[in-house]
Amino acid sequence: MRFMILLVLSLLLALGLGAWTADRALEMSADLGTVEVGPWRANPLGGSPDADPYSRAVLARIGNLTLGGGEGISFRAIEDSTGRPLERQCTYVLAGQTPPARVWTLAAYLPDGRLIDPGEGRPGWLVSRSLLRAEDNATQITVGPAAAPGNWLSVTGRGSYILALTLYDTPASTSSGLGRLALPSLTRGACADG
Repeated sequence: MRFMILLVLSLLLALGLGAWTADRALEMSADLGTVEVGPWRANPLGGSPDADPYSRAVLARIGNLTLGGGEGISFRAIEDSTGRPLERQCTYVLAGQTPPARVWTLAAYLPDGRLIDPGEGRPGWLVSRSLLRAEDNATQITVGPAAAPGNWLSVTGRGSYILALTLYDTPASTSSGLGRLALPSLTRGACADG
């Protein structure tokens, strides 16, 4: 009987440690192959056959479908341009030029990958074709809980979130297009809690 108890405890310990180390390996390797442009991060090889095994495992774990090499690239921001984490109760201004792309979208996601509920009657994302632009084709978008004039993406609730800027059919999705890439800045404004 003692042998069976020790065997079961050994198996539980081995399974627990194995799961923990696999989880840690995926967390620590999440930035392999990542390109950073200001607060924006992307893995250009994430959806390609050339992706490293850790990137594939991370994508399988979160259940995220990625764009292939020629389809586009998705940049994600978890902090503003000064390095402070994005919070849903705060207002942010995304301003500047976007790389050339046939179309691009901007959406806000919870850390677990679900789209943030923008509130009744509001879109959960913005599409480049329907935005107001300046004469130089730059755009300014307000992201936050309070309605704003011009381009506004509604974000409700409290806590952290991820802002995703996805470029479709763009030269930025190739390694040669990533070298001189410029993306909009992300500036924090007022917060609802002061």
